[in-house]
Amino acid sequence: MDTTTNGGGKGGIITWRSLIFGLLGIFIMSGLSGYHDNVLGGTIMIGNHMPGGAFAYFMAIGLGWNGLWVLLDRGFGCGGRLRDTMALSMRELLVVMAVTLVACFPPTSGLGRYFHRQIMLPWYYLMNKPDWAAHGILTEFLRRELFPEPWPGLGTTSQAYETVYVGFFTGMAKGAEAVSFRELPLGAWVKPMAVWAPVIFLMSLSIISLQFLVQRQWSKHEQLSYPVAQVAGSFCTISGGRRGVPDVFRNPLFWWGFVPVATLLTIHYLSMWFPQDVPKLATMMPSFKSWYLPVTTKIPVLRKVPDIWSVNGQTLYFTILALAYFVSSEVSLTMGISVISLGIFGSAYYLTTGTPLEGSWIQSSRAGAYIGYTLILVYTGRTYFKAVFAKAFFLRRHPPAGHEEEDEERVSVLAARVLVLALAGFMIVLSWIFQSWVVAIFYSLLLMILFLVISRVVCETGVPFIQGNWMPGDILVRLFGPAAIGPYALPAMLWITGIFAQDPRESLMPYVATGVKAAEDGGVKLRKLFWVLVGAVGLALVIAWFSSTFFLYNFNPMSDNYASQWPVTGYFDQTARNFNMMKASGVFEASKAAGPVARLAMSRSNPMEARFFVYGMLGVMGLSVLRFRFSKFPIHPVLFLVMGTYPGNSTWGSFLAGWMIKSLVVRFGGGGVYQRLKPLFVGLIAAELFMIGLSVLIDFLYFFVHDGTPSPVKFVIMPG
Repeated sequence: MDTTTNGGGKGGIITWRSLIFGLLGIFIMSGLSGYHDNVLGGTIMIGNHMPGGAFAYFMAIGLGWNGLWVLLDRGFGCGGRLRDTMALSMRELLVVMAVTLVACFPPTSGLGRYFHRQIMLPWYYLMNKPDWAAHGILTEFLRRELFPEPWPGLGTTSQAYETVYVGFFTGMAKGAEAVSFRELPLGAWVKPMAVWAPVIFLMSLSIISLQFLVQRQWSKHEQLSYPVAQVAGSFCTISGGRRGVPDVFRNPLFWWGFVPVATLLTIHYLSMWFPQDVPKLATMMPSFKSWYLPVTTKIPVLRKVPDIWSVNGQTLYFTILALAYFVSSEVSLTMGISVISLGIFGSAYYLTTGTPLEGSWIQSSRAGAYIGYTLILVYTGRTYFKAVFAKAFFLRRHPPAGHEEEDEERVSVLAARVLVLALAGFMIVLSWIFQSWVVAIFYSLLLMILFLVISRVVCETGVPFIQGNWMPGDILVRLFGPAAIGPYALPAMLWITGIFAQDPRESLMPYVATGVKAAEDGGVKLRKLFWVLVGAVGLALVIAWFSSTFFLYNFNPMSDNYASQWPVTGYFDQTARNFNMMKASGVFEASKAAGPVARLAMSRSNPMEARFFVYGMLGVMGLSVLRFRFSKFPIHPVLFLVMGTYPGNSTWGSFLAGWMIKSLVVRFGGGGVYQRLKPLFVGLIAAELFMIGLSVLIDFLYFFVHDGTPSPVKFVIMPG
């Protein structure tokens, strides 16, 4: 039933309009994006935590669909009836945005890019991996129920194996002609998906619940800026209690930001299609978007610092620059000096000790920083979390009905209950897969910490592209040693890390955070939205699985060189090395025979890894204490969370430029000018997102018009 009455007033969030456009958004993001990435290649349709395709979809609805009915209403003189019937209200737009965003998680790097490949391709590489075969890593230590039938451990000569496995390795399509769903070996996946589906859904449910649990603390108590949510919400905000075009599109400053950037990007795009007719921007004007200086050549000691390459040059991303305008100055400054800080620390370490930093030490330091920052977040919100869990387990009563904070409190309590149940279920299923309940608990908690802090970084800094650059399974091995993990848990834990945490650039939790914050600011009831998002994620998971299965079986998984090689082989190679080490030291059989708790006595950490783990934890906690003590302290603890990561290396120049622009605006224009200029910077962001959406659409049209030939132009705007 349609109960929404206006753009901002009270009403339901499930209407025929929000249902249709929400389902369409879920289908496009979770279904067609897998098709785009696996078949067409090139442009990233989803694209990190500020997904270009999804934001282009929001703009198309708000400006295109709503604008169409506004124009028709005026043209036919319907007095607003046509607009009120067909155009989406603000709340409907916010719901569509939220469900579309969470649908960006299943198909790409957050899950789908690695899921099928991690399950199937180890058997492809097995014949060239004698260490795997000698140790029986795939056949003895991994549960056969996790793989499609027939299990390759019984032999690889049957016709069923040829269809299920070889068909996946080589692709079943005949040229551009794909085989139908009926011809795919879907029946072979029924039993393994009976295990994988609960694992993935329980993990997703835990993540959704965790974000709803912390939402009130972050949004109301700590008042985080949520830059991505501010931009997303601006594409949906309609003032005056009416339906129609969102306010931002009717602001001239928006177009002053949008048109110049869109024009430059269009010229660049056309020059790629027609190089003989349209000159490149670099030949028409000085390069203002990219720069290069041989810093590491002039300062040789920097070559001893890992991940310092980006100090030599940067590409200006308008989206990053504009997002820096929405965050606090200390955050954008910290993001801007992250690479410089790494260079100073790494150089000082080498000059002091004579030993270059190793990349794995920095990863361990970052893992410690994530755990340290989680402790700070828990400490900061201790009063809130204590009250929520007390109400969740009936130790304290809810506020009376009608209380202004009733909905916020009830959704937090609901999230706490669901989180406990879902996370417990996730741990139980992982215990069966790992054959160790101790490892399952440690791994699950580290995985939640990874996603929690990634979400916090996105909500606080606005960086639309962030990776943890540390793996929960790998860190457990470094801190406890392989013998403490055990021969059964070790390969399974590392292998699953390649599915869930290999590349969380598209993570569910930041998508939930953005959608929930924008909806909260628009007056949407979060308790209802919680279940809407749970249903949307469940549907998106199903669609993405069928989409990925169809296109990977048809067009083979090797189109993605990275996902089909290193994550598939790297973790099992690491397992083989650890098995060799355990057997050489004589602890393999003892670890194999010991129970989960008894193995903890065999813990042997890597000294340098453990040392840098502690350094990272103490560093982020120390900066947090300084910020608590001195309100104007200019360096944010996020420094230890992004330093040395590819996203930090790619965006520091844009953040620094955004920090400088914002500082000048506030200093010479004041707060009023700062607020009035926000639409200008939204326009800069919208221009890049619009061009992403346009290039994706052109790629689709080219593919169908040219009988399945991928577009020759690879137009990449955002990093990653």
